[in-house]
Amino acid sequence: MALQSMLRKMRLSLALLPPVGYGKLPLNPAYFLRDLWSGDSIYGMHLIKGELIYKDYIISLQPGLWGKQNIPIDGLCKIFDFSWLRDLREFGTDNARLCARALIVDWMSRPLNTQHKVAYRGDILGKRLTNWLGHYDFFAASADEAFKRQFIHRVMIEGRYITAMLPPTARSYYAFAMLKGVMAVSLCLPEQFDLIVKITKCLKNELANQILEDGVHIERNAEIQLMVLQDLVEIKLMYQLIHRRPPNELTSALDNLSRALRALRHGDGGLALFNGSNESNSQFIDRILFHATQKRVAMTNMTKGGYIRCHANRATLLVDSGTPADIGRRSKHAGCLSVEFSVGKQRVFVNCGAGETKTWRSILGCTAAHSVLDLNGTDSVEFVQGKVTSSFEAVAKHHIEEGAHLLEMGHNGWLKRYGVIYQRTIYLSSSGQILKGEERIDGPQHYPFMVRFHLHPSIIVEEEFIEFVKGKPEHVYSLMANNPHEGRQIWWFRFAGADARIEESVYFGSGSRVLTKQIVLYVTLPEKEANKEEIVSVPTELTSSADAVDTQTVLVEQQEESSDYVAIFHSKNNDKRSGQESDAVIHPETMPETIVSQEDPVIPESTEKKETEKPTSEIENSKKAVNSPQIVRWALHRKL
Repeated sequence: MALQSMLRKMRLSLALLPPVGYGKLPLNPAYFLRDLWSGDSIYGMHLIKGELIYKDYIISLQPGLWGKQNIPIDGLCKIFDFSWLRDLREFGTDNARLCARALIVDWMSRPLNTQHKVAYRGDILGKRLTNWLGHYDFFAASADEAFKRQFIHRVMIEGRYITAMLPPTARSYYAFAMLKGVMAVSLCLPEQFDLIVKITKCLKNELANQILEDGVHIERNAEIQLMVLQDLVEIKLMYQLIHRRPPNELTSALDNLSRALRALRHGDGGLALFNGSNESNSQFIDRILFHATQKRVAMTNMTKGGYIRCHANRATLLVDSGTPADIGRRSKHAGCLSVEFSVGKQRVFVNCGAGETKTWRSILGCTAAHSVLDLNGTDSVEFVQGKVTSSFEAVAKHHIEEGAHLLEMGHNGWLKRYGVIYQRTIYLSSSGQILKGEERIDGPQHYPFMVRFHLHPSIIVEEEFIEFVKGKPEHVYSLMANNPHEGRQIWWFRFAGADARIEESVYFGSGSRVLTKQIVLYVTLPEKEANKEEIVSVPTELTSSADAVDTQTVLVEQQEESSDYVAIFHSKNNDKRSGQESDAVIHPETMPETIVSQEDPVIPESTEKKETEKPTSEIENSKKAVNSPQIVRWALHRKL
């Protein structure tokens, strides 16, 4: 590995030297690539004025000024990959063409080693070469001969640099954009770069290393999966352009990636917000899927990728049931067993998404930024040197009967730190009108925890009201949405075994911060139990709490790395709490018993067996109280 790294650095250094021995360069590319994706004419109009609009930023982009240094890396990537050429092409005027040409001339006047280092990252360089050659007919067809020769010369220089990076060194989605750029220069300058055989070999290796059997990318991020699919679609079309049959591995990967991506979409066409993804543009997703494959079905089994999709009537429930990815800075999210729920085009329960800055990435990667249980303010997953601890294990079982879905799930993310197992059971009725859940913590000691349900910004939470059911008061939250495509929807949220609050939250579905609300169910400890310290036994497997080892150990709570990571999800000024509700009202409809296998259950049953004998001392009473599971139940019923 050390030798390969040294050879790679030598190749990159040689690529910076003046080109020698390449012969006479052609005036035009051998093939004219066609960019498939549409731009935004409004953004193109701003580009003519020297303004690049990117999410919440207006970045200066004009000759001699390529953005400010304090903008996020994602913003710099947007500048340096030249994907904004689509916006200028969409605007389509002569001024747009001249603006593109002026910016490219200014770029070509700058040596490679004078730009920001991200400009020559493998994926950004690959995208830039592809965008240059894909828009050649837009900005260069009417240019003079001097510009064309200067442009082809620059393509050759940057092409030498990107070919020196082969083969890709890490299992990253960057590799596909890099291979796309190498293939683009190989097609357009075949006498200088004859690399199709080498590209095909590298492509097969990356597909085998990065795409799981069920079509999910190893980073488990739906937005990254979309990027990979886009790169592979463009590579496939390049094979077809030179009348070569794409490798079978590429065709199979396109089918599987497309089916998995369809499964990770909500009814509004956007992507689910798991592991650092954003919604993305639904029309853009449709266009990529159209060019990827002719198959129009979603993946039904994503066991390897760690996702579960439940669809009933027009309701969609998506669950992250897998182990977080070890690779990629964007995908390290501690959101195992988090859920997202939508009905038609209306999202109800969501995760917070991903921010573009380092601070927001840290905040939104914590467990508190997901619709899942949050134990004592600590993350459910520990990353040690960027890797998930080897002891982490998540299990899930999906039962379907007569259109109804039952999910039994659990993980041991808090086992080493607190000695407890988290188990989650969720039921979705066949009508899609009822969603129920049970949150359970099994362990020898009780801890305070919260169950969070982040709401989509379009959801309005009405004031809590009390309904009397069988003479007992029940606290209910009313959720309302007025969706232009779905009309008015009203949902009632009930719960038992906890107090509740409505608190502030944030939503980064489109990449920009939007304020929203969240329902937080609080479970606190009695004062005596919270203050006592005792020696308890710690279970070692993700099974029933009855299976415990004999080893005695003192449980010590983990110190949080930074309280700021979860501070935004706590409303210190909101003291309004609701009382507990009756368990009987939460489950007026019982879950079908035939759905659950009684022979080999993954998660223990939520009800405790009744004791036939009363304890004879206070010690036995205390022991029984500590060993009993902590259970919270909730239900979401549609009323309109």
